[in-house]
Amino acid sequence: MIDINDLTQDQQIEEIIKCRRDPCYYIENYCKVKTTMKGIVPFKLFDFQRDLVANHLQKNRFNIILKSRQMGISTIHAAYALWLASFFTSKTILIIANKGETATNFMNIVKTMIEYVPDFIKPKVRIYNRQSIELANGSLIKATSTTRDAGKSEAVSLLIFDEAAIIPHAKEVWTAASPTLATGGGAVVLSTPKGGGNWFHEEWSR
Repeated sequence: MIDINDLTQDQQIEEIIKCRRDPCYYIENYCKVKTTMKGIVPFKLFDFQRDLVANHLQKNRFNIILKSRQMGISTIHAAYALWLASFFTSKTILIIANKGETATNFMNIVKTMIEYVPDFIKPKVRIYNRQSIELANGSLIKATSTTRDAGKSEAVSLLIFDEAAIIPHAKEVWTAASPTLATGGGAVVLSTPKGGGNWFHEEWSR
């Protein structure tokens, strides 16, 4: 983590520029996460998390991820969502989760990161509630549980479709939400496995 107490105003501006250019730099130096054993700690990326951000999220418009539990995949996407919303204007990041608790947990990760970001780089928040965070730059991070038409009316810059294998009507959700990406938005579909025959397994196996 950067020692922000020693930064001059010019150095703070340099840090803002570095963070905008490189989400991994921002995440490792300015994002903190809540852990069971150690409380609030800096978010130090594993190599596979750094690779996910630098070589997949930034370079590919569409990504599908088969994840295991306790690997920090949802956490890295929360950090990436905050980076995108903080440093770029009028971005809408929509998280569609398998249930309300999952959506709330995702937003809580983002809120913890915002709380502990230093003031000079902290985004100005306009709306702050259980399911959405709207920033003064016009960007929005919103999480919702799945319905068949979830995200249908949203204009989405990044769609994060979490635990897709667990959702019985995942294909309908994707069909409803995907037209909102027509203007150039990207999407990440991720899930822990749940056998074969579901929409996520079919998409992953292509």
